[in-house]
Formats: sequence, C-alpha cells, structure tokens
Amino acid sequence: MSYAERKAKRRHLDIWPGYVDALSTMLMMIALVLVIMMAAQFALSNALNTREAQMSELALRLQKLNDALNIEKSTAESLRGQKSQLEGRIKQVEDEAGKMRVRLTETEGRVGGLVGERDAAKREMEAAFAETNNLKVQLPDMARQIEELNKKLSLLTADLSTAKTSIAEKEIQIKDLDEKLKRKMLEKVEELSEYRSEFFGRLKKALGNRPDIKVVGDRFVFQSEVFFQSASADLEEGGKEQLAKLAETLKDLAKTLPKDINWILNVVGHTDKRPINMPQFRSNWELSAARAISVVKFLAEQGIPPERLSATGYGEYQPLDNGDSEEAFSRNRRIELKFNQR
Repeated sequence: MSYAERKAKRRHLDIWPGYVDALSTMLMMIALVLVIMMAAQFALSNALNTREAQMSELALRLQKLNDALNIEKSTAESLRGQKSQLEGRIKQVEDEAGKMRVRLTETEGRVGGLVGERDAAKREMEAAFAETNNLKVQLPDMARQIEELNKKLSLLTADLSTAKTSIAEKEIQIKDLDEKLKRKMLEKVEELSEYRSEFFGRLKKALGNRPDIKVVGDRFVFQSEVFFQSASADLEEGGKEQLAKLAETLKDLAKTLPKDINWILNVVGHTDKRPINMPQFRSNWELSAARAISVVKFLAEQGIPPERLSATGYGEYQPLDNGDSEEAFSRNRRIELKFNQR
C-alpha cells in the first residue's frame, strides 16, 4: 500500500468519529428541542387548561352577574312601581292632609264658637242662679199672690158657670130666631118668586111673542141682535124701545113690591166663542161686560134706581150651545135678565 493510499485511508477513518459526534450532538439538540417543545407544550397545555378553567369560571361569574343584573332590573322595576304607588299615596296623603287642615280650621272655628257659647251659657247660668236667689227671696210674696189668684179664680169659675147658663139660654133664643129668620126668608123668596113670575109675565106681554126673546127658568133671555149690532156695545133704537117697555113694566111692579123685599135686577152679557180684538174691545169678555153696562145705564136713565141694577160680563165662557154652527153662535150671543133678592 502506498503512502498516498494510506494517507487517504487514514483521512477517511478520521472523519467518521467527528461525524458521529456531530450527529450525536445534533440528536441531543433535537432531543433537547423536543424536550423543550414538550415542556413548552405541557406548559402551554397547562396554561390553556388554566385559562379554560379561568374562562369557565369567568363565564360562570358572568352568568351569575347577568342573573344578578336581571334580579336587579326586576327589583328596579318593582321599586319604580312601588315608587309610583308611593308617589300616588303621598299625593293622596297630601290631599287628605289638606282636607284635614281645612277640617282642623273648621273644627277650631267651631271650638271657638262652642267656647263662646259655653261662656255665654255660663253667664246665663250665673244670671239664672242670681234670679233663682231673687225668686227664693220673693217666694213668700208669690205664695200670697197665688193664694189671692186662687180666690179670684174661684169667683171667676162661679161667674163662668153663670155665664155658661146664660149662653145656653141665649143659644136657644138664637136658634129660635134663626128658625124664624129662615122661615121669613123662605116666605120672602116665595113672595119674590111670585113677583118674579108676575114681572116676567107682564114683561112678556109687553114685549110680545118674539122668537128672539125667551123665558128660561128664572131668567129673561134676549138675543144680542135685539139690542146691538155685531162687535158693538151701542144700543140700537129698536133695542131701546124694548128696554123702555121693560123699564116701565119693572117700575109698575116695583110700586107693588113690599118695602122689605130688597130686590135687584142682574143684567148679564154673553158672546159666542169666536175671538175678537178691536181697539175698543180686546176680548169677548170686555164686549160682554160693555153690553151689560149699556143696558144698565139705559135702564137707570129710564128711572130704575141704580142701586137696584148690576152688570156682569161672562164673554164666551158660559155657552148655551157648545156647537160650531151659526145657530149655536146666535144662541150664545145673548143678554140675560135675572130678578133676584140681594
């Protein structure tokens, strides 16, 4: 073997241990790196586990905080509701307090009034006590006065008994006089009825048998057309003639009447129900009264004493016929004469 070969072979053999050392070193480095990485992974795993535990704990705490927050919100809503109720209650209490203050003021006023009344009552009671004391002093005199009054009362009682007896006798006399007066009045009424019949008989004979003049019961009825034109209270000449005959008949009869018959001739005017409105007569009532007065005035001018005459107007309010025909209207337009005793 040559030197060169030997030298190359030696050089080859020398490289391998270094290569092995380098490879060992590299493997150790790799192992170290792997150990470090494993340690780091372990540490990281532990850190991650710790962090996850912390995160879980934080999530749990957050959930608790949310629950607590919800509870707080619910509590806040409840408190707000309670606050509104309390505010309403406060307002109600304030209103009641205001009313109570008003009542208190009124009560104080009443108390003041009662105190005044109490003081007045106290003064009255003191005055009453004083008056009672005075009455006690006056009591003997009052007893004597009462005794004297009792004596006078006994005398008055006796006088009253006598007066009652006298009154009873007077009542009997009054009753007898009343009976006599009634009989006398009845006789006068009967006598007046006889003269009324005579008067109506004479009057009917004097006026003739006319269809527009009738005797109805105790009244002599003339249709208004006998005396007046429509809506007028002025006597027509024909009506005056009829009334002149009536006046003569009445004057002749009056001469035969006893002095104690206090007679009167009532003249009553009536109209139909158709309304009237004139400057002179605003209503049927005024027209009927004016017609009755015209008749009374004419009779007075003919010599009938005015104190023996009376005039009345009933308008349309006492109809003989309630119909709406011209015949009914004509019947209701009338002048009635009634011979009465006052």
